[in-house]
Amino acid sequence: MQPITATKALYIKLGGGSDWADDCVKNGYIKLGYIDVDHKLCSQGLWEELKADFPYGNNPGAKTRHINQVQKFYEEPESTLWIMFHGGALYWCFSKPEITIHPDNTKTRPVLSGWSKTSITGSELITGRLSGKLLATQSFQGTICDVRELNYLLHKINGTMEPHVAKAEDAMEALIEATIPIIKNLHPDDFEILTDLIFRQAGWQRTGVTGGTLKDIDLDLISPLTNERVAVQVKSTASRGVYNACKNQFEQLAGFSRYYFVTHSPSDDLLKKVEIDDKDDQIIFWNARTLGEYSVKNGLVGWLINKAT
Repeated sequence: MQPITATKALYIKLGGGSDWADDCVKNGYIKLGYIDVDHKLCSQGLWEELKADFPYGNNPGAKTRHINQVQKFYEEPESTLWIMFHGGALYWCFSKPEITIHPDNTKTRPVLSGWSKTSITGSELITGRLSGKLLATQSFQGTICDVRELNYLLHKINGTMEPHVAKAEDAMEALIEATIPIIKNLHPDDFEILTDLIFRQAGWQRTGVTGGTLKDIDLDLISPLTNERVAVQVKSTASRGVYNACKNQFEQLAGFSRYYFVTHSPSDDLLKKVEIDDKDDQIIFWNARTLGEYSVKNGLVGWLINKAT
């Protein structure tokens, strides 16, 4: 799919509390109320004539704002990008300025290629991953308004990044890569501590001391929220044989939902084995790259640097 372009984007509130959203997505149109507005005058573009007896707004300024919104609905070209928020996601579309008047005096205009809640690269546009500036558009008290964050919106829909965000991503990637040699040079005890810290930062709690009653695992962890229990085996270096032995031991253990095998220096034959076992959701393999990512995300870079100096 080709990247989309637009010089203008509009937010539309589809009914009170987005009551019409499901209907619009299902039937492929955008919808406007203003049922007491003269459709004939609107379709003819006689906006000045509408002002005299316009039924919405209690002062000239308010009437003008309402008329401007109705005019946008009737006249915006196909090139205008339309968005709405519904069900925890951003939906977007383009629409033809072909107005249909319905028996209840609501108006619709057809959507080109349907509403979409994913980027052109297939990522869902979940509101929790969108900028607060864009989400603030939802607080608009009217029905239709301009979207100020147009460049950001286009980047999200096209699955691209704004230059300053891309720069930050590159810096984070460089930082992750820089942690890998430090991780590989850790003393085995420090390597186990790092693994423990990563899990602790994620909210996991130890149920016993390292090397306790369960000799086949290094960390026995539980989630205080879900009571899920996981086992972690930490090896600075590991071969395929070591991995297979640990995997067999884990399969004999009761009470664990998942098993993490953590090593910063796996052998080549182990890497090939892991690729084959990749679909086994109960066995999760972490290498130096994975540990570097979690170290950066969990604020452990300073700890790593202190260990290296």
